[in-house]
Amino acid sequence: MTLSEQQISDYHEDGYLIIRNMLSAAEANDLRRVVQEKVKRGAYPPKLSYPEPAKYTVSGNRLSEPGLTSISEHPTVVGAVESVLGQPAHLTAFVAYLRTPGDKGGGAHCDYKRWRPVGSSMNWVFAIIPLTDFDPVYGPFLVSPKSHKLTRVIDEEAHILDVNRPDRSQLPDFIDPELKAGDLLVVNEHVWHEAPAGTSTEDRCGIFNKYCAVNAPPAAGYYPYNPAALEALSDEGKRLIPVCFDKPIETTRLLIECPDGGEPRFLLRRDDETDRWELPGGEGWEEEKLVGWDVGARVGSLQELTRTQLGLEVPWMSYIEDVEEGDGICRRRRCAGKWALRLVHQGTDTTSRRERGD
Repeated sequence: MTLSEQQISDYHEDGYLIIRNMLSAAEANDLRRVVQEKVKRGAYPPKLSYPEPAKYTVSGNRLSEPGLTSISEHPTVVGAVESVLGQPAHLTAFVAYLRTPGDKGGGAHCDYKRWRPVGSSMNWVFAIIPLTDFDPVYGPFLVSPKSHKLTRVIDEEAHILDVNRPDRSQLPDFIDPELKAGDLLVVNEHVWHEAPAGTSTEDRCGIFNKYCAVNAPPAAGYYPYNPAALEALSDEGKRLIPVCFDKPIETTRLLIECPDGGEPRFLLRRDDETDRWELPGGEGWEEEKLVGWDVGARVGSLQELTRTQLGLEVPWMSYIEDVEEGDGICRRRRCAGKWALRLVHQGTDTTSRRERGD
């Protein structure tokens, strides 16, 4: 599916786009039953026991399970997503949410999250497909039209882009797009939304996949899909999977670029044990707080390693690639810009945006 110029224009103006009846009632109902069965057999967080009042997540590599794969590569979804992104897409998150009766819903927020693989691209979208009506009974999905326009890139000339934190008092009023089971809602990464609780005695269920443009990889790195997830997709759909490996991410390293008006310079350190020059970093560890099923960032561990090894506080860094190192995978990152040169020359202390709560 290719969107019309008017649909694309409306998306960029309002921050979202609705395609009604993408799935038939029967298709939506069948997929809802599949998600319910998956939740009953195990979902995130594992401490929950269905039907305890809560939000349950079936995500990530579970897209390879029977009945779930096809929605990720649905031609209407992919066509609409790539039309608004203006680029081919990568699937950064496969997510099915199920809320049981009694769950309190979700408050107003924006899903651009620079510390998480699913939300740290500079050009990504939600592809939301309700499998039950999202109405006052089941619980609506509200959006703040044009709220994405409150976000501004701080320095367009920077090698690694950063954005301001919007003033919540300026958010446009939230509206109910009256989503029905089988509709498709494509939402800009910076649009604010909320999901109030409903009154239904039945489960509220939907697909909440995320796709980024291929030229805008997540700054925190891609979710690490495994070979089973890749092989579950069709030959055409395999292009949606950005990285795939069956080894754990064990190390992480930082390429520090120090521009000085001439040829770029890169900072290396000598390892005392091996007597080799190498990029700062080493054995990393998984983020724990506020990450949940969305794994792979390693940003916090690399910041700590850089602080220990070099005495430098690096406020932010961006993903480059994943490569084999030893028995595992090394997630490599990069930091650059005038502040990087200042850090190297002067050892300037900075306060990370993460420490400020951004």
